Amino acid sequence: MSSAASLTTANRRPIPLQVRDDLVYEQIEYLGVTYFVVKDPVGLKYFRLQPEQYHALQLLNGNRHLEELRDDLHEVLPTVRLQLSDIQHLITDLHQKGLVFSNRIGQGAALAKLDFEEKKKKLFNTMRSLLYVRLPGWDPETVLAWMYPFVRWLFHPVAVTLTLLFVVSSWILLAVHFETFSAQLPEFQQFFSWPNLLYLWVTLGTCKIIHEFGHGISCKHFGGECHAMGVMLLVFSPCLYCDVSDSWMLRSKWQRIAIGAAGMYIEVLISAVAIYVWWNTQSGLIHHLCLNIFFVTTITTVIWNANPLMRFDGYYMMSDLLEIPNLRPKADRLLRDWFGWYCLGIEAKPDPFMPETGRVGFVLFAIAAGLYRWFILAAILVFLYTVLKPYGLQSVGIALAIVSITTILFNLLLNIYKQVTAPRIEPLSRPKIAFSLGLFVTLVAMALAVPLPLHVEAMFLIEPHDVRHVYTATSGRLEGKPAQPGDTVESGDTLAVLSNPALQLEQIRLEQQNEVQLIRVSVANALDDRPREEMARANRQSTRSQLDEFQKQIQRMTVRAPHSGTVVAAPLVPLPPLESRPDQLAAWHGTPLDDRNRNCFLPERTHLLSIAPDSEYQAVVVIDQGDRNDMVSAEEALGFAGNSGPDGLTVSSILATTSGTRIDIRPGDRITSRDGKPITRLADLLPGTEETISKAVPKTLRLSVQGKADGATRDVTLTLTRSPTLVELKFDHLPDRTYQGFIEKISRRDLDFVPELLSNKLGGEVATATDRQGRERPLSPAYQATVLLREDSPLLKTGLRGRSRFLVETRTAYQWIYRWYRSTFKFRL
Repeated sequence: MSSAASLTTANRRPIPLQVRDDLVYEQIEYLGVTYFVVKDPVGLKYFRLQPEQYHALQLLNGNRHLEELRDDLHEVLPTVRLQLSDIQHLITDLHQKGLVFSNRIGQGAALAKLDFEEKKKKLFNTMRSLLYVRLPGWDPETVLAWMYPFVRWLFHPVAVTLTLLFVVSSWILLAVHFETFSAQLPEFQQFFSWPNLLYLWVTLGTCKIIHEFGHGISCKHFGGECHAMGVMLLVFSPCLYCDVSDSWMLRSKWQRIAIGAAGMYIEVLISAVAIYVWWNTQSGLIHHLCLNIFFVTTITTVIWNANPLMRFDGYYMMSDLLEIPNLRPKADRLLRDWFGWYCLGIEAKPDPFMPETGRVGFVLFAIAAGLYRWFILAAILVFLYTVLKPYGLQSVGIALAIVSITTILFNLLLNIYKQVTAPRIEPLSRPKIAFSLGLFVTLVAMALAVPLPLHVEAMFLIEPHDVRHVYTATSGRLEGKPAQPGDTVESGDTLAVLSNPALQLEQIRLEQQNEVQLIRVSVANALDDRPREEMARANRQSTRSQLDEFQKQIQRMTVRAPHSGTVVAAPLVPLPPLESRPDQLAAWHGTPLDDRNRNCFLPERTHLLSIAPDSEYQAVVVIDQGDRNDMVSAEEALGFAGNSGPDGLTVSSILATTSGTRIDIRPGDRITSRDGKPITRLADLLPGTEETISKAVPKTLRLSVQGKADGATRDVTLTLTRSPTLVELKFDHLPDRTYQGFIEKISRRDLDFVPELLSNKLGGEVATATDRQGRERPLSPAYQATVLLREDSPLLKTGLRGRSRFLVETRTAYQWIYRWYRSTFKFRL
């Protein structure tokens, strides 16, 4: 009884809230329904109120109580039946919007708390999207008022018509000469590299400033006001933003649409002018800047401003055209409600402000907008990664990707958590939750099992094709002048001569010992002492064997050419750091052929020089162990390995094929032709540049094979079960050219050392550790693959470096993620 009395007393207490006198109202219709737009001239905020909200606001005078307010609302809106709880919600909402005030003590603390919460929300939204940051601005009303008389002619119907005709004519010019236009476009690395990247940055900022001034001036043209303009960082590019929310006070939706389109109207006009200037100018700075202006004004308009799926000009124009205010928030709210009901069993609370019809369209719009935001985010992150990678700053792009994706996932999980933990009477539906989780796990598993054809990249170094490396067979001092790079040598020619006094002294000692043993044999024979004679003969035989071995070592100290070709210098050996040799002098460095290294001491297995049989080059690609099984060499595809020769390709060994197909070729056989074309090396079995290298190797090859045993020539049809891997190569000094070639060979075992230029210590990407001899040892197993290059030999030199990539089509998404995880995180016990 007392509870009911107290409730009745509370409902009859005066509501201590009054409507603000400085608010501005405008009555506007949306889809035949009247709304009241309220402008807060102090906070520059705008609100759309439904009739019951507006009339409740007008009835708040500080004296009416809830029941009196309800009765008065029923008189004004007899068709709307509101309960006291509904009116309480209306009053709370109006107070949170700042449309009412109270003279009671303690309101300052409540308003300060609301202001703090609003600032915290703005900061959180800024941190949530680092690629789209709005900074505080200023009031541009004075500047716009000064500019308007000079540019208002742009919004005259005649000027608009002529401008649109001019823009269409530029598009026609572009379409007619599109081939010429596309041929003059630079490639990606040229377009987004310094200094053009700086030009693009400045161009984007300038065009967007003009774009935003177009919004502000058009708003003044139609009678609105603009009191907020500031700096915005769009993908780290400085732009302006112009708040034309005052256009909501305009009754004509076409005027509101015109204000939304004004920025794009100015940009397409600039784009048309840029097209004509670009077409009528020669190559130079103006010509280049016009191309940048066209790119910025066209691409950004299509992707950002005109697209209704992004909350930019196109979205607000479509919202006004359809006469659906707050289209995006309503669509997102309906999507959350659908998710809560169908996946969790949460029944949505009735909301009189949500649409009753066309809900499926709202949900589809929310889904499409969300997917497009993910697509734009992925495109921006890939763009940043690609632009920053040539400068070694790709880690910045990766960090941004991690932060952005983590933020999106956090917000998604936070919304689900709030939806699940919201107070309700009905419990969650366990069958729906179980079904939703099962469906989610199934979809994730199916997505992870889908093969993703992606490229794998690796560093490479250029060296002569089919080069033979010559090493010292024994240690010794380099005598005289060895063969020099560029010299032409024949098989068996002397390349270098070594000397080793220790070996020579040992040879003299063994020769003397051999003569002594010979004398002992003669003496024992003269004395007819058989046991002593046999012992002397055995000692002499042992000494003779040692002497023969030392003579062979001395013969090997004369280094001879294994085959004909051109001498190529060995890779440079760096000077070992001083801390690695504190108690000894430095050994030789550079190459053994350098003049300063004459008479230097060369240890056994020293790389002396190399011999190139022809003028072609090959790329030596260092591939990670994890990528080895995804690459197929020509040897593996053909099923055999061979050695080059002027009379044909001699088969050295037969390799096992994955299909178990028997190959009618034996070791020692010589392959002389393929499809009637002469064969001298393994690369001749693969398509060349003249045969369109981008196509796969033919599945069937007709070979002429000369048998080793009988020398008879027979025709062999070789069926390939798989094709060798096609590799794309791009040099550091030729970023605009892409070379192609098939992998010929892959080393049988992992590399002990890698070329110094490919080490991450000298700008490469292969992680290495330097040993005591100054050689670079890979930290993880790596293999060497060779690719023949048949193009632009004059542009290629030994030692050039670049990046290669090849397509992997068989890995699933799970395998790609696991590979990235293994290559990024290394755990050692």
